[in-house]
Amino acid sequence: MQLDKTRIAVRERGVLDTLDLSLHVARVYALPLMVTMAMGVIPLMVINHLLLDWMLLAADNELDYPFRFVYNMTLLVFIEAPLASIFASSYLGQVVFLDRPRLRDVVVDVGKMFPRIVWCQLLVRGIAPAWLVLFSLDRYGEFNGWLEGFVLVALALGAGIFRALRPFINEIVLLERNPLSSKNKRVMTVGRRSSMLHGASGGDLFLRAIVAGLIGVLLVLSLYGTFMFPWGVMRNNWSQPMLMIRFGLPLAMWITTGYFTVFRFLSYLDVRIRQEGWEVELRLRAEAARLAQDLSQYPSKG
Repeated sequence: MQLDKTRIAVRERGVLDTLDLSLHVARVYALPLMVTMAMGVIPLMVINHLLLDWMLLAADNELDYPFRFVYNMTLLVFIEAPLASIFASSYLGQVVFLDRPRLRDVVVDVGKMFPRIVWCQLLVRGIAPAWLVLFSLDRYGEFNGWLEGFVLVALALGAGIFRALRPFINEIVLLERNPLSSKNKRVMTVGRRSSMLHGASGGDLFLRAIVAGLIGVLLVLSLYGTFMFPWGVMRNNWSQPMLMIRFGLPLAMWITTGYFTVFRFLSYLDVRIRQEGWEVELRLRAEAARLAQDLSQYPSKG
């Protein structure tokens, strides 16, 4: 590992530069990113299917558009997005310094940090409560205004605010590996590190969140339209089939999640560079490592 020769150039970037670089990174590392994202997405797709597919079946029986399914699926995927990206985040952290990080190492790293991920993502960020809300719905009842119209929306808004102001929890947990708590005030816990990293960049992070949100909505619609186009052309029928709503819409949202996982990671690098002079630190550490290696070649004189 050569700290001053990273696969992704470590330097300051603006929002537009970061979005552009995210496309290039997603293209260069398309296959491993697809694999690592799938490792996080597929279990969540199974859970979402078990929680929500009955809404689609009910709408299908009534020959009606499944607004309830689309509404709940959209909110649920939005809440789950950071959890789906844990393997991809770990991979990106390794690929900065390693030419070909092994998938096994990514899985091992995530496994070691999994209890912290459960606390930071499933509990604090509202994923587990959202699952409980949807699990408790009456499958033979109408739209539940309290649970679906208020509680689930409140969880999504809370997750969105957390994500806008504290977006780098995955990177802090998986890459910096800070403990959740410590009695020693000098120990850098996840909470202290999060406050230190995010506090000074609140305005910039909020701007990035707004830009990402707007582009994310457009990207989901574009991808879903891309999936629908061949269907409409071949069948000369532009009505949305249940198969497309069941799989095409969530897939469009998960692909968008994968792209913004790269964007979030590059934004994390940018914040560290701006606040900590990380580029200079890496060069100094690399030079120190080379000097230590050179000195080790000379035998010490007793």
